[in-house]
Amino acid sequence: MSTGNGGGAGYRVEVDNLRAFASQVRGLLDEFQARADGSRTHGQSGVGRSAFGTFPEAQALFDKYEVMRDSLRDVMNYLQDTIDEAQRKADLTAGNYEEQETETTRGLKVNSDGWSVGGTTIATQVGYSSSSSRPGVPQSSPNPPAGATPAGSGEPQSTW
Repeated sequence: MSTGNGGGAGYRVEVDNLRAFASQVRGLLDEFQARADGSRTHGQSGVGRSAFGTFPEAQALFDKYEVMRDSLRDVMNYLQDTIDEAQRKADLTAGNYEEQETETTRGLKVNSDGWSVGGTTIATQVGYSSSSSRPGVPQSSPNPPAGATPAGSGEPQSTW
């Protein structure tokens, strides 16, 4: 997100940048899977139990090798899952921003008065119309302050 210049610009999300990031991450994941996939690499990198020798220390070394090899496979699988999750979340975030923008745009249509946006409510219509221009629409008037007398009654009214 970047801040815009000028009044009312607020924060801006470049959805295309999110999509480009998701695409780059997908490319990294594809490359990772082709060259360093944990399970496939694990299967290709194994050596036989007798590769270090048959004496007890060689067998202990082979056991440590197997533990390390399995740990590396697990780390590589975790890394692959994390990259995949980052790509999916970037795509999802971009989609959510696009959906929000579509919904916001739909709600911000300029009305026929040329300056207000969205559908006007009864309260808005009442506030901007005269009593003769909207038959059937209840007219509201502000409540007078406590102790005030009705206008036109001849009684003095408090000044504010």
